[in-house]
Amino acid sequence: MMGRRRAWRAALTAVFVAAVLGGVTLTLRGQQWSTLGRLLRPDTAGWLLAALLVTGVGLLCGMRAWTLTLASVGAVVPPRTGVRMFFVGFLGKFVPGRVWGLLAQLRLGDAAGVSRGRMAGTYLVNLVVVLLTGGAVGLLVAPAVLGTGTGLAWLLLPVALLVVLAIRPRVLDLLVRLAARVARRPRPAPLHRPAEVRHAIAWQSLSWVLSGVHLWIVAVLLGADAGAALPAAVGAFALATTAGTVALFVPDGAGVREVLVVAALSTVLPLPAAVTAAVASRVLSTLAEALTAGLALLAVAASERLATSGNPATPSAGPDPRLTPTPG
Repeated sequence: MMGRRRAWRAALTAVFVAAVLGGVTLTLRGQQWSTLGRLLRPDTAGWLLAALLVTGVGLLCGMRAWTLTLASVGAVVPPRTGVRMFFVGFLGKFVPGRVWGLLAQLRLGDAAGVSRGRMAGTYLVNLVVVLLTGGAVGLLVAPAVLGTGTGLAWLLLPVALLVVLAIRPRVLDLLVRLAARVARRPRPAPLHRPAEVRHAIAWQSLSWVLSGVHLWIVAVLLGADAGAALPAAVGAFALATTAGTVALFVPDGAGVREVLVVAALSTVLPLPAAVTAAVASRVLSTLAEALTAGLALLAVAASERLATSGNPATPSAGPDPRLTPTPG
């Protein structure tokens, strides 16, 4: 029985990995590689490597924000478990439909003793945090695209909502219940540790800023003024990625993100250069995300093997004994 269960797990893991690799391959294959010739020069190699690294660090900040939202709904898990749950779900974004990553997280939650209600609550809380912080950081691009004036005041809504959540995190319960009702999902568990929402907002905002720096590096390499390009690039990446997140049936927001990036960067670059920057951003961010997720999961697996080999009494299968089931 155990052998059959392990075989099913191995088969499902192989299918998931193959689907993710297929999604990443399709994403990269569909890019206009001929436009990247302006960037791929010997003198830009160090800058492009820096762009990869800063994107990876931004993703790690996003992981920290997700684990804090998990804790906010009352499910505190060991660090290795949290890393695996986040990155497995994150890699699911490369598979059309996005639901596969959520299903994988639910399965890992079951194994860790975290109820599906709490996992669903984590998904909704994190979604609200991601969308609001992405919209707030995305406001950086508004003056370049729309110009200055009183007409920009209505764009401050995401910032206002973030301030409200930082002061009264329990307001998030209302937003999550509304999201669950719209999505026709069961009502999730209420927040158990509201203060963690404040920390999640801070980490996710930092994630957006760091992740957007890679687009700024690319824009500067293509000739943009560094000062003018910084808010345009960081804001464009946050806003475009947030819009791509809402486009559920497009793998990783393909196409949606590029249109918004080109529109924003065309304020600091000629249109052909803005197109090149959008293509380079897609390639760099995809490579950085796949490499960071893969290395993080390999590090977790290696750490668990070392822990098991160092303590032969530790069982090799089953949930982590430090985990406490979270009913409800």
